[in-house]
Amino acid sequence: MAKTGVIGLGAMGFPVAVNLIEGGHELYVTYHSNKQPALELEKRGARICSSPREVAQNADLIFLVLPDAPEVEETLFSADGVAAGIRPDGTVFDMSTIDLTRSREFAGRLAAVGGRFLDAPISGGPEGAAAATLAIMVGGDENAFKQYLPILQSLGKSVVHCGESGMGLAAKMANNLLAGAQFAAMAEALSIAIKAGMDPEKLYEVLRNATADSRLLNAKFPVYLSGNYEPGFKLSLMCKDLDIITNAAKKLGTPTPVGSMVEQVFRICKEQYGEKDASAVSLFYQQQAGVDFRARR
Repeated sequence: MAKTGVIGLGAMGFPVAVNLIEGGHELYVTYHSNKQPALELEKRGARICSSPREVAQNADLIFLVLPDAPEVEETLFSADGVAAGIRPDGTVFDMSTIDLTRSREFAGRLAAVGGRFLDAPISGGPEGAAAATLAIMVGGDENAFKQYLPILQSLGKSVVHCGESGMGLAAKMANNLLAGAQFAAMAEALSIAIKAGMDPEKLYEVLRNATADSRLLNAKFPVYLSGNYEPGFKLSLMCKDLDIITNAAKKLGTPTPVGSMVEQVFRICKEQYGEKDASAVSLFYQQQAGVDFRARR
């Protein structure tokens, strides 16, 4: 079994770490401000390290699950960062969603000290991370991907090598733009139907058996009906990802009329509901339309 490390023990990183332990892998972790997740993992057999450098000194394979590029850069290249302790051919899979140009930069900088860095963003939410049913999109060294494919497959049900460095993040941008647009479109459609007088549960019955049926519809429409927006994937993170997408599109010279409009809606919603789940974009529509999405009892 591989010696592995996980840095970033939040809603996604913690269940990834648990699954690695349950898979029999020797696990090394560290923490920034909240020690509790690391202590919980220690009870399961993980070793707590004092820094990312110590994690890299002990682990052949490291997973990063961090909020954004600044946190990834600090974890990798600070004085006590991963790069300072990386083993020869030590491999980092970065599961964070960051700008692909920064990811490529990090890959080059880590290669300069003998390490391998692959972008490996994930989709599926905390539930998918816990159930090991994530979609994992990987860009970078194909040999490293093949070497650790069995471990990746133990964490996700869909693991795809998307191409060179940055291509995992290109796939993740496409996924998140489609998801964000669908969140907003569902809320918009529901507002129109309810304003016209339709029962929201009846509408859901229609949509899940019509051409609008989708995985996201069935995951999030019941959330709209319940009014429970406890965070899985936060609005603030969706805003961050949409910003990455529209900025990348500008650099690439591709139009984003839909992406830009969706980003604007999420930005407005973030100011009031930023710590709620991304599906709380529906609260913006409810407020503007003067309707209530909750099921009528």
